[in-house]
Amino acid sequence: MSISTTGTTGQPGPAGRPATDLARLLHRRPDAVHRVATAFGEAHVFFPEADAERCTAVLLAEPDPEAPVRGRRGKARPPAVPDAHVGDRPYAASSVFAAVLRTVFPQLFGQSPESPRPSESSADETLPLEIELPVVRADREPEPAAPGGGDGVALARRLFEPLGWRVEAAELPSDAAPAAGGSPYLRLRLAAPAVRPAEALRQVAALLPVLDGAAHHWVPPERADVDGLLAVHPERALIARRLARHGHAVSWGDDGRDDGAAVRAALGAVGASRVVHLGCGHGELLAGLLGGGGFTELLGVDVSPAALAAAARRLELERTADPAPEWELRGGAGRPRVRLVQGAPVYADARRTGFDAMVFEAPAEALTEPEPEPESEPEPGSEPGSAPAPEPPTATGTADRVTPAAHPAYLEHAVFGAARPPAVVATAPPGADGTAFAAWARRTAAGYGYAVTLPPAPRPPLLALFERGTPAPEGGGPR
Repeated sequence: MSISTTGTTGQPGPAGRPATDLARLLHRRPDAVHRVATAFGEAHVFFPEADAERCTAVLLAEPDPEAPVRGRRGKARPPAVPDAHVGDRPYAASSVFAAVLRTVFPQLFGQSPESPRPSESSADETLPLEIELPVVRADREPEPAAPGGGDGVALARRLFEPLGWRVEAAELPSDAAPAAGGSPYLRLRLAAPAVRPAEALRQVAALLPVLDGAAHHWVPPERADVDGLLAVHPERALIARRLARHGHAVSWGDDGRDDGAAVRAALGAVGASRVVHLGCGHGELLAGLLGGGGFTELLGVDVSPAALAAAARRLELERTADPAPEWELRGGAGRPRVRLVQGAPVYADARRTGFDAMVFEAPAEALTEPEPEPESEPEPGSEPGSAPAPEPPTATGTADRVTPAAHPAYLEHAVFGAARPPAVVATAPPGADGTAFAAWARRTAAGYGYAVTLPPAPRPPLLALFERGTPAPEGGGPR
């Protein structure tokens, strides 16, 4: 990837500035080659041209295609499995490259106290920028008749043009068998007359995983959006749908949704005082419940240690277990007991049982599935009305991970079949269709012996309140 700007040294007064301001705002010396070690291999930043009139920074990444599936640094690593993880990650800018961007330019992403954000003065400086990515992975949308088109070129325009970029995209030929609709690879060039370099790179890092239709487990699942930059994006439904295919939760900022208030009202309606939030992310909902009162115990569960650490900072909790991530605030003086634990939402977990209610976001994949075919005659000995047991899943993208979004039946069983709390509050993912959400809620309630209450109008925030009724049907769990 290259990022270029031009200088205005010929202009009188304070408007004149050298193009080398780009290097300063990127926190890199233009007369040096910078080598950065990342989780995916080495990356290099260098400046092939850097003078008062024009400055260009180049990021060259050399990702190791097997790095995402190896053990942690310093631990024993299994030998490489030939052809097990062959892909285009080393050759095309994709979700791996988005993760590399965050590592190479930590000051621009504010990822840790060791890499703070730039000062307010530098953060507000804008430059005319051109960003070029020679090869980008851009998988077409499955609905080519969608507004704006479904091919990769149209998708790139739909994502970047609303943010103020002039987009030049050209499809590149592929040696592999041509996919339906053409090659998934593009040459992408973005140009803007005035943009902050930090904002430009954050937008690229946020949208590369959206363009990339392949599995991207290495993008932080707790927040695929970056700093709310997409809060007003007109294609938010498209973005949420593509990210949700890989189990990502997306935060859209203030978009008119008030899920927290709706969830609190639903929990109050059933008198819940001990609540589990499955997939708690950064702890926004838990913070609202903690401040709202009326609860004696709150448990947050998330698969991401980074998300749990952020939630612990938000809630001012103390770490109580190592190496297994767990944080706790013991009750006292009218405050509820709050705990955060790591766990995969798709698996049954005894730590989640015995609570009054559970809150979780409905799996987006389940809302796009077609209605089930009419049931055939039940097999001898089967219970009428029992939920069908799903087939064992196969991993997607890599052979060592099963994502909740890819296998919603496992998440549903973990909540309604294994934990089986008296009440469940399910919210819809951003961009979900109200009719599809209602159909999923009714189907799930019938399969697990719950009664469900839905809002009278299918508009955000979409929420379903399940209340346990009949005993759990037998045979409802995954095999």
